[in-house]
Amino acid sequence: MIRTYIPQMPLSMFVDYFWYMEAYNPSHSRELTLPDGSVEMIIDLGEDVIQLFDRNNRELVFGHSIVSGPHSDYFVINSTCTSRVIGIHFKPGGVHPFLKERLDEIHNTHLPLHALWGSKISGLRDELLDSLVPEKMFQILERRLLSLAIKDLERHPAVQYVLNNLHGHRIGEIIEQVGISHRRFNQLFKEEVGMTPKRLNRIYRFQVVLRNLHFGENHSWTDIALECGYYDQAHFIKDFQSFSGLNPSEYKPISGRHYNHAAIFT
Repeated sequence: MIRTYIPQMPLSMFVDYFWYMEAYNPSHSRELTLPDGSVEMIIDLGEDVIQLFDRNNRELVFGHSIVSGPHSDYFVINSTCTSRVIGIHFKPGGVHPFLKERLDEIHNTHLPLHALWGSKISGLRDELLDSLVPEKMFQILERRLLSLAIKDLERHPAVQYVLNNLHGHRIGEIIEQVGISHRRFNQLFKEEVGMTPKRLNRIYRFQVVLRNLHFGENHSWTDIALECGYYDQAHFIKDFQSFSGLNPSEYKPISGRHYNHAAIFT
């Protein structure tokens, strides 16, 4: 069972959706998680601890609650430990008002939830466990997240402008329009989003490729490369390998799951 919920304003400006998953019991033991530049907060409501592996296959074991920082690297999850899980999927840069840390400080990292929010999230998991339905859990997360805001619920207008216009435009031309030097803007963007606009734009382009593959559009690799803005097929394959560790033909999305997940059989 999978449920999703889009929070009310103003949270909807910063959060893509809340999600809940139950009784997920796939045939594969590990699952590739592909980057989209966002931050994810995950709370396991079962008896297992959260077990991840980085792109170098180093094991990362946490308790029941973690935050995955803005990722441009893929990582692997143990999919046998996901009986009941709830989470928050932030928009790129959306977690910024809720953290004192700069987002580039947690780029490509996973941290226990308490390492970022300390005692402010004490009892959150117990409160969620006391709730009988996902809809009630979403209300709890919405209320708790609002209480975690340490800055005004707004983004720097230059960062917001570039995020709104990043798709399909030349980055240099967009930055020129915000009236800030490229060096200063790149630093500001990394602090609020976790990576440079150039890297995030590459991830957006990679995400377009995944959507095309997931929804079964029948095109040659050359056609996909050109349609998605790559110079040629070799450029497309190199970028795909960088973000996934796979050749495009090896990518196999999982039925019923988001296209950022692919099965690994060991």
